[in-house]
Amino acid sequence: MSAEDLRIALVVNNAFDIWVWRRPLVQALRRAGAEVHIIAPPGPWASSLEELGCSWIPYPLERRGVHPLREWRSLISLYRIYRRLRPSIAHHFTIKPNLYGTLAARMAGVPIVIATVSGLGYIWADSSLPARFLRGTVGLLYRLALRGADVVIYFNPDDPKVLGGRRLCLLPGEGVDLSEFSPDAVSPERRAALRAALGLSEGAFVVLMVGRMLWHKGVVEFVEAARRVRRRHPEAIFMLVGPFDEGNPAAISVEALRAWEAEGVVRYLGARSDVRDLMALADLVVLPTYYREGLPRALMEGAAMGKPLVATDVPGCREVVLDGVNGLRVPPKDPVALAAAIETLLENPALRAEFGAASRRLAEERFSDRGVVRAILQLYGDLLAAKGLSAPRGFGEGELLRGL
Repeated sequence: MSAEDLRIALVVNNAFDIWVWRRPLVQALRRAGAEVHIIAPPGPWASSLEELGCSWIPYPLERRGVHPLREWRSLISLYRIYRRLRPSIAHHFTIKPNLYGTLAARMAGVPIVIATVSGLGYIWADSSLPARFLRGTVGLLYRLALRGADVVIYFNPDDPKVLGGRRLCLLPGEGVDLSEFSPDAVSPERRAALRAALGLSEGAFVVLMVGRMLWHKGVVEFVEAARRVRRRHPEAIFMLVGPFDEGNPAAISVEALRAWEAEGVVRYLGARSDVRDLMALADLVVLPTYYREGLPRALMEGAAMGKPLVATDVPGCREVVLDGVNGLRVPPKDPVALAAAIETLLENPALRAEFGAASRRLAEERFSDRGVVRAILQLYGDLLAAKGLSAPRGFGEGELLRGL
């Protein structure tokens, strides 16, 4: 098989995911000469995908809908796309593409089917009765669907215990660009300008949390920890950064965030495009999540920036925060323990420096996006060979990574 004959379909529930997290993979595949098609629902980022040299194929999908007819339409749409497109590899990401895409690909006779489980999400974090019922139903369907994949990629060793699969592969998330996210990436001038724009004094101790504004992300615990810490350390500034997730049953309301701001306990900066620069200002990156993360990107980026970390002792976080090495882990839903960990690092600059240096070393060893892309290319090559298909020259080799 020549590179020109290799047709790869990447299936997501949101085109934004390709643009922000999987662009290096698309670029490497295009450099190899493979034909890449992104299958994603219509949305504001979809039209930008063609800038990567690939095509965008729309299909109907409601990320959180459960209406039987609409879900059936998603499945049939994917089946028809596969019958028309005839990809060599169909690679799916997140729950619904994994469920419907894996089944549709098998029905359509796609030779190689891959599923990536990038976390289990709020269904596995919510203890309410509806969530428990949904978890049982979705979990059963998910396990059955994943048996149809040639390989299931996971981001942490806990999730495979829940969902399984015939053949498993463990990757460190989507990876991070270690040149973009590095301790020296933001100039002193930029730091000073951003500090002035945010009204931060030179003595301010900045605690940063980045994530969607969801209850399960630990936002309330972050706010309560901020109250406790600021009683003794009023110089501490707690900053929340991230978008609202409209339609998510666990979404934090705008009113709640504004009330916390009015109280003076946290600053909510909204969704930002300069997260790296904000991390450069931060003394500490925190994620008190009890959402079933795959591998939290905010923690990986914080590690790459050389920051000490504080996170909950839950799947995904354990792989980035090594307790006592580059940060501290605390029990989930425990703002008292969270506040104590933050105070420990606030009061110990030497420990912060030690943890920060260890974070950067860990990022260099485990979290490079180049390493993740290399592993996926090698996986594609191995699967093609196992099916008796030849892979384009260079799959899994360093030359495809130039320019990333």
